[in-house]
Amino acid sequence: MPKAFSEQEKQIIRQQLLDKGKQLFERHGIKKTSIDEIVDAVGLSKGAFYFFYESKEDLLLAILEQLETDFRARIFNFSISSQSNARPLLSKLLKDALLTWDEYPLLKNLGNADYEYLARKLPPDRIRAHIHRDDEFVSDFITRIKHEGISVSASPRVVSNLMKSLFFVSLHRNELGSDTYVETMTVLADLIAGYILEGT
Repeated sequence: MPKAFSEQEKQIIRQQLLDKGKQLFERHGIKKTSIDEIVDAVGLSKGAFYFFYESKEDLLLAILEQLETDFRARIFNFSISSQSNARPLLSKLLKDALLTWDEYPLLKNLGNADYEYLARKLPPDRIRAHIHRDDEFVSDFITRIKHEGISVSASPRVVSNLMKSLFFVSLHRNELGSDTYVETMTVLADLIAGYILEGT
């Protein structure tokens, strides 16, 4: 049983685990990164690790969610000035969001097999909580668009699935070909923007 940590110590250690874990996952990938390496990098006992996270997969998902929080904050930093230019601006927003995603090495380097691995290793309730988090983001995203005075015709569930589809396609960038990847995603983003917005 690890020693009792103060609230300040818990906050510092948790952030260290997130930071060092991110570096190691970026360098070695999820399967080749061990808990031993993570705790050695932080200077923590292995027993103490489990006080904070149930597994290395749980830590990785927490890291991904932290990155997604930053990523999503950047997405919300936009303005659609009128209904007349809503489609091109929303299309650009979706495309730029995907390209911004590439600025995060960990997010860019994770492939479909890694996400499938996470889904197998994590408890179902943890996966459900993550999905709920995604759905909340889409709901907030739609609310933000509506606050700009833009009508949204698609249901939140469909919008969520369409945005996820862009992400899933991005996991296959190598198969799409690096020379046509950006053009392909630009076309898809425009089609999805047109479906989301009423009358376009």
